Amino acid sequence: MKNLFCLLAALLPLLVLGNDEKVLSTNISSVTVFLNGAQVEREGSVYLAAGNYDLVIEGLPKNIDPSSINVTGKGNVVIMSIESRINYLKAQMKPKNVLMLEDSLELLQNNLNMQNAMLSVYNNEEQMILANKAIGGTEKGVDIAALKANAEFYRVRLTEIKTNQININLKIKNLNKDISRIQSQLKELEQKQNQPTSEIVLKVLVKSAGNATIITKYNVDNAGWIPMYDIRAEDSESAVKLVFKAGVFQNTGENWNKAKLTLSTSNPKQNNVKPVLNPWYLYFAKTYSSSGRTSSYRYKTFAAPASAEEAPLSADKENFKADISNYISVEEFPINVEYKIDIPYTVESNGKTCIIQMQDYSLNAEFKHFAVPKIETNAFLLARITGWEKYNLLQGEANVFFRDTYVGKTFLNPFGTTDTLDVSMGQDKAISIKRDMIKDFTSDKFIGSSRRITKGWEITVRNSKNKDVNIILEDQFPLSSNKDIEVEKLEYSGGTIEETTGKVTWNLTLKPNEVKKLTIKYLVKFPKEKRVVVY
Repeated sequence: MKNLFCLLAALLPLLVLGNDEKVLSTNISSVTVFLNGAQVEREGSVYLAAGNYDLVIEGLPKNIDPSSINVTGKGNVVIMSIESRINYLKAQMKPKNVLMLEDSLELLQNNLNMQNAMLSVYNNEEQMILANKAIGGTEKGVDIAALKANAEFYRVRLTEIKTNQININLKIKNLNKDISRIQSQLKELEQKQNQPTSEIVLKVLVKSAGNATIITKYNVDNAGWIPMYDIRAEDSESAVKLVFKAGVFQNTGENWNKAKLTLSTSNPKQNNVKPVLNPWYLYFAKTYSSSGRTSSYRYKTFAAPASAEEAPLSADKENFKADISNYISVEEFPINVEYKIDIPYTVESNGKTCIIQMQDYSLNAEFKHFAVPKIETNAFLLARITGWEKYNLLQGEANVFFRDTYVGKTFLNPFGTTDTLDVSMGQDKAISIKRDMIKDFTSDKFIGSSRRITKGWEITVRNSKNKDVNIILEDQFPLSSNKDIEVEKLEYSGGTIEETTGKVTWNLTLKPNEVKKLTIKYLVKFPKEKRVVVY
């Protein structure tokens, strides 16, 4: 049986590789990360004599897209054909965290074995002592001194043995808990790691002996990047700093070790087939009679048949400059933008998002205060940022900082219809606002067949700062959704009305310690037998 196993072990490599196949060792040189997916570029060199060869690039992720494989050769080599296959006999390399857990597990198991051995020694000693506890014999009496000495020995030694047994059992219990936790974690990780690998087989023709360099590119899933931003303002007088960051992640099954990264705004997974507008035919609806009732379908439209045309992240710190933007170049293409990072990065295959700070932009901003007293009586400092739309930004979440203090999040949408980005920098307690009902004006009366409700609100704004403040206030008039409900705008203190929404806007400038009061009044009339909530 032993010889049979040795024979199988010797034949296993031949089952994996054909007789004429030669393994080509490659390393990842660069990775282009898309919004969804990534293109990995590997490079390897080998010395080949003249002739035909089958070169095998092994240990690749299982989920590579075969249609994306692109291979070029440098030197006296011609690529004849490309084939991809799955190797179920060779798993991917174990990552560092798995190796560390396996080492920890081995140490714990060795310790456990040692504790079990010591426990066995104490158990045997206890049995030996108890088996030899008889003193004296049937003909000779018991010597009192010997009895006392033996009793003392049993008490002291058995106490030590029992104490050690208890301590060892406690250690064994804790070791088993730690071993169980590590084994559970390893089981989860190994389910992800014990996966078959892909291989690329190249049939090549070498015209003359020499070194051949093979460059292989392929696309993988389970990778991508997301745009992220920081918006920072030091005060209400200076420009706003926009920090563009990229969150890179990958769980492809292979680590990108010291690879040059390019972040692309392309998405290979999106539909790239141009739409075809087919003829739109109208048909008469069919009617039928059933059980004395006549039913009919609504008119429907039918389209003609469809046409057949259809990532921990680490940087190589050698000669590293403080500002990473010095190493990033931006290239614009007709359908996408690429950010090339001229620093080797390592992105491990663990699914974690790693942040790369890309570029900083200084943007003009107009600072104003803003409040909607009907909803919130606090005033918010608003930065109205302009000029951001020229930097090829993508949609993404932005963290907002004012004077190096985090104040919240906002969403940057460069595809909006306005060229101004409004960002709230937080509440300003130095601006106090009240919105009180004008009780002498407010009434609810029944006149004839109608019910008339009048409402009046007074808005008071105080500037407690030692400088002028520009503030935008918003309130609203109710809108009628029925012809029997009539709304009359009585007063709005010179504000601007947006008729379609009923919104009233006031742009105010307040001097230091100045107080201003605004009034909004309206009348709502409707049939008295109806109920309308007016506030």
